[in-house]
Amino acid sequence: MQIRKIIAESMADRSLLRAVEGGPIATPEPEISDEGVIAGLCAGHDWAADMLYDRVQPAVDRTLRRILQGSDGDYEDLVQITLERIIRTLLQRRFAGACSLTTWASAIASHVGIDAVRGRIRDRTLFGNVDNSGSTLVPGPSLERQIEARSEVGLLHATLAAMDARQAETVVLHDLFGHELSEIAVLMGVSVAAAQSRLVRGRKELLRRAGARLGGT
Repeated sequence: MQIRKIIAESMADRSLLRAVEGGPIATPEPEISDEGVIAGLCAGHDWAADMLYDRVQPAVDRTLRRILQGSDGDYEDLVQITLERIIRTLLQRRFAGACSLTTWASAIASHVGIDAVRGRIRDRTLFGNVDNSGSTLVPGPSLERQIEARSEVGLLHATLAAMDARQAETVVLHDLFGHELSEIAVLMGVSVAAAQSRLVRGRKELLRRAGARLGGT
């Protein structure tokens, strides 16, 4: 499994862990906690790698699909990048356990997704109005709605890409994924008050920029 390769590279390249010497591989027990999975991962157990993947993959997939509005283009590469970041943060002991692994995975995936959106917007600016979605419009009664929906998604992507990164991420985490401000504060390493301030300013900026774009069309 690819996730095991990522773990092996992290251990070898960065010397994050000492080699696990001898002894049988521990057998996981039912309903293992996040802390147990992380401990098994850091000990080099294959079952922990499998369990980590099963636990975070749905959150990563859901988050990236919602931000990117699909799974075309470089979606698989973004999943790979997200999994690598998740594993490295765990092996580097940067996960404090203040939220669940799935919440942590969603936050990292949101960073990756928003960065990808910004990159796509820059590409459109450099190379013209190219549709990078890769999806096909289907002729029929719903064609007008499909075009309208695609336009709305494009507007949202363009607006988020132009915003302050911290404000955009806070808006996405709170309004799109439903995370509480206390969770966002932990994930972004700020106080709850700072997270709330970013959310308020981000919403105002999103509305201002969206209104300006609509007014200019």
